[in-house]
Amino acid sequence: MRSLSLFSLMVALGCGTKSPATDTTDADTGTGTSSSTGDGDDDPSNSGGSQSSTAATSASTTMTSGATEADSEDDTMGFLMQPDGGVVMPMCDLAMQDCPRGQKCTSYVSTPGGQTVDNTHCVDVSGDAQFGESCTRIEGTDDCAAGFFCMTDVSGHVGMGICLEYCAVGSPCENGGECFAFNDGNLPICQTECDPLIQDCVGGQGCYAAFNSFVCATPGPVDGMGEDGDTCATIQGCNPGLLCKGGTEGCGTESGCCTPVCDLSGPDTQCTSPGEDCIQALEDPPPGLADAGYCAVPA
Repeated sequence: MRSLSLFSLMVALGCGTKSPATDTTDADTGTGTSSSTGDGDDDPSNSGGSQSSTAATSASTTMTSGATEADSEDDTMGFLMQPDGGVVMPMCDLAMQDCPRGQKCTSYVSTPGGQTVDNTHCVDVSGDAQFGESCTRIEGTDDCAAGFFCMTDVSGHVGMGICLEYCAVGSPCENGGECFAFNDGNLPICQTECDPLIQDCVGGQGCYAAFNSFVCATPGPVDGMGEDGDTCATIQGCNPGLLCKGGTEGCGTESGCCTPVCDLSGPDTQCTSPGEDCIQALEDPPPGLADAGYCAVPA
């Protein structure tokens, strides 16, 4: 699986200095909740992972942190962008569920003050919520059955969420979707793929760029942010219809800025901020997504 670090989304193109957000609500309608800018390195609260598989749309990610670049090797799901530094070795295998009887292997936040999951450990099973069912996440664990992760708006956040399926990259997802390994492999979950131009996710989720694809995830803007020009740090850190693209000219931050999704085959008037053009969102887009882009100042 490709490891998205709750998304290390840094891109070479900039968000550009944004004028007050124009009408981006159309792109938001009918989208999912999921998260992160491009390559999800942060946990998708309702989806995402380091490239493994995607969950069914009905339970797509909530991503706790996210990456801005869709072609990034280390997406943050949950999806927060993974900070620089050494990778913490996991204590158990999420796909194999190799913990002692009565326990389960789950992702958790091991870094003090961290917002996205960055390691795994064995904990007592405290519930039996299944794929797609509502769940509650507390510090270090949740009430999903073994083999599932309770995805909230950000992978490391506590509160209500949806149980998503852990997976192994390259292996099929039992409940549908593709397996994506977010957060340096510490959040391999099944996510439902989507089309950002039509925002075809369900359940209030948005369609966000992760690795070299787009996945459904629960939107995870913080502190009232998430609009065009706002700063973001996860793939699902913007409202549906916008992508988090970061560390670029005019953005003013290394983490990323929210910018509208645009259609490369559409009119030039889609991008309204001065100097912005519609830039291809994925480096090597899969069939049907070659026209998916985002508004940015060309490098």
